[in-house]
Amino acid sequence: MGETVNLLIVEDNESDAALVVRQLERAGYTVATARRVDRAAELGAALEACAWSAVLCDYALPGFSPEEALAQVQASGLDLPFVVVSASLADEEAGRLMALGAHDYVHKHDLARLAPALARGLAEARGRRARRHAEDGLRAREAHLRIWGEVVEGLHEGIVVTNLAGDILDCNPAFERITGHARAEVLGLNPRVLKSGRHDAAFYAGMWDALVTRGSWVGEVWNRRKSGEIYPERLALRAVRGADGLPTHYVGMFSDISREKRDQARLDYLTHHDPLTGFANRQLFMERLQQAVERASAGEGKAAVLLLDLDRFRRVNESLGQDAGDRLLQVMAERIAGCLKRRSSLARLGSDEFLVLITEFTDADALAALARRILDEIARPVTVNGQLLHMSASLGISVHPQDGADAEHLLHAAEAARAQIRHGLGNRLHFFTAGMDTRARRWIEVESELRHALARGELQLYYQPIVCVRDGRVRTVEALLRWNSPALGWVSPAEFIPVAEESELIVAIGDWALETACRQVRHWQDTGLPAVRVAVNVSAHQLAGGRLPERVREVLERTGIDPGQLELELTESAMMSDSEHGARQVEAISRMGVSVALDDFGTGYSSLAYLSRFALTKLKIDRSFVDGLSRDPKSSIIVDATLGLARGLGLRVVAEGVETEEQRALLAAAGCDALQGYLFSPPVAPAALGALIDRFAPAERYAKPRVVAIGA
Repeated sequence: MGETVNLLIVEDNESDAALVVRQLERAGYTVATARRVDRAAELGAALEACAWSAVLCDYALPGFSPEEALAQVQASGLDLPFVVVSASLADEEAGRLMALGAHDYVHKHDLARLAPALARGLAEARGRRARRHAEDGLRAREAHLRIWGEVVEGLHEGIVVTNLAGDILDCNPAFERITGHARAEVLGLNPRVLKSGRHDAAFYAGMWDALVTRGSWVGEVWNRRKSGEIYPERLALRAVRGADGLPTHYVGMFSDISREKRDQARLDYLTHHDPLTGFANRQLFMERLQQAVERASAGEGKAAVLLLDLDRFRRVNESLGQDAGDRLLQVMAERIAGCLKRRSSLARLGSDEFLVLITEFTDADALAALARRILDEIARPVTVNGQLLHMSASLGISVHPQDGADAEHLLHAAEAARAQIRHGLGNRLHFFTAGMDTRARRWIEVESELRHALARGELQLYYQPIVCVRDGRVRTVEALLRWNSPALGWVSPAEFIPVAEESELIVAIGDWALETACRQVRHWQDTGLPAVRVAVNVSAHQLAGGRLPERVREVLERTGIDPGQLELELTESAMMSDSEHGARQVEAISRMGVSVALDDFGTGYSSLAYLSRFALTKLKIDRSFVDGLSRDPKSSIIVDATLGLARGLGLRVVAEGVETEEQRALLAAAGCDALQGYLFSPPVAPAALGALIDRFAPAERYAKPRVVAIGA
């Protein structure tokens, strides 16, 4: 027979046991192991000692019956053939043992039957094991299918299965809920029943080409519900392949992203418009102004800027309250817009300042006439909260190209012209004229001193803690530039940083700040403090130079701090100056383990497309939105939308400019991860951090940023 077996022989006679083994070997079996036992204790130990093939049991054992041996084998849980071998076994006794579970019996005087009996027992045991294995597998598959069935049934995403011809074979409840079509209605139909008509044939041809050639397609489509409503969905298609590797079915999984699209559109609107008046904000105005300048430079029109602010507006706020001030601004905005051909020409710069872009005018007299109409409208009495108010405004005018060749210079010129009358009687207008810009003189003075400030050691880094909402610990501090000039005194960063940017001194200053901040973190760590993270601001010029990743790597190597202890903060305008170039550098920095934060979110471009293309780990909500939380519902909307967007992109959120306990509570409840502001500490020198050092905690590792590939 050629089969190798391990035999456990229950026999009190050693010669009989040897005879059984020889008989089986003559029949062709290879007996690898044969062990003889004749007591219950020995049998119990032996059953655990080897992987037995069968048990051969004598019938007549002193003090140990075959019934007991059989029961012991059965109790062990081992499925072994149990063959009774005896010289004195009656057929009646043999039948009783078979009924108890013995597989066969053989008389010792007819041992020729032993080999066939053992073969049958072994074959039956193998059959039972095979059946159990198959049954276990079937139960496992049934459980697997049941679990996945429940998963598919409970998914929020719709799922549809088709054959290769595109006929719908099945769908889940989410499909019915999203599309409005019942399962029974769509079985056998083609998914084109959902087509919205917004995509051309080339779109679908590309989709199916990808599905056939690559086996999958992922993207966004517009589909139509049963009600006729068109909605956007995020769709993933995949080919299901058989054992031969050829496709057998197609599966589509999709989610309704209508709310996400509405939130994105709303956020984009709020990012480009003043939430109080609904008119354009500075960002949108400057984009439109630059476009007008470019057209004017090409001989396709003109460009002029009117910048005005309301005189004594602060008094209205202080005497009548914030609500009255807001209502006054809304009325004034509408009056200004009423003087213009296009409402889109108006923007609110901030507080009580408004900007007007004029692209159609004959000469300076026409601009002056329009400006005077605006001033007259503002001067008309207005009743707010039952109080009759008489307002006036100061208005500066700049004209392209004589007052500025680009948008920024035109705006600066209009500001300079307006500044000439800000301290006068008001209700006046002033054109920009050469030599009138005191800011220009101050600019030159600041730039002259700033050129030597780094070499003279006049620059300092102050640190402001960023407090974790979860436990109140400080895991990150932001490094902020300060300048104490012997000639000018303390100069505000808001004044000298723009000068540094324009003069490109910011590159050297930024390099110094990066290394100084990292050395400070190293010093704290060397003195036994936890390994906190330091956030360092990076300028557009540093990013544009293309060496930022190399510079970061060098500083990390020199200072010896872990990359996770460094965070770079970039503004939206810095990233968008050359998006692909910037995105590559940000991704290289992120791969080092350095985190990258988007600073002052909501005040720049706030393009959702750019957000998804940069390897960011954090958004910082600008202080202007935080400041309006308690009094302006629209600020809360912006904060909530920003948090929702951040969560969707896997970003952490820090709110800047937190100054009151009310702001802290509102932001914590909204889901901000960390807070920064004077409520916790102003920016201070390292030695002045005091008790805040006791709240230092090791910086946590951020999750790897999710990035959409450039060019996608």
